[in-house]
Amino acid sequence: MNKSNGVDLCEVALQRLLDGKPEMARNVGVEISEITPAMVSIEAGFDKGYLKRSRPSHKPLIARIDSLKMAAAQTDNSEKKRLRKALKECEQYKKEAEEARATMSKVLTQNLILLQKVRELESELLIKKQKA
Repeated sequence: MNKSNGVDLCEVALQRLLDGKPEMARNVGVEISEITPAMVSIEAGFDKGYLKRSRPSHKPLIARIDSLKMAAAQTDNSEKKRLRKALKECEQYKKEAEEARATMSKVLTQNLILLQKVRELESELLIKKQKA
């Protein structure tokens, strides 16, 4: 097998990984950010050390793998930042809701006390009217 044929097989293997259709069971469900030259080598049917950075014919493929991995990691970081921001907002809304519940409970308690006081005063007024 010549060198370019092995690189071609690795290119095809990389594409299978990117498409989410690997032939190797252990590569099912891997994220793009998890793809390594060793994984591509194994997916292509070689040992994990087939792709080497020192081989000129392998450099373009390895550079592509590294580039895809970095782009995926940046996307992951961006999504993580958005998720952290959303979770922070959610916590803030929960805090505001709890404060509103506490205020509502306090106001309700005050209203009940006032209602009781009004009933007592009405009762006293009724008693005074009956005596008069």
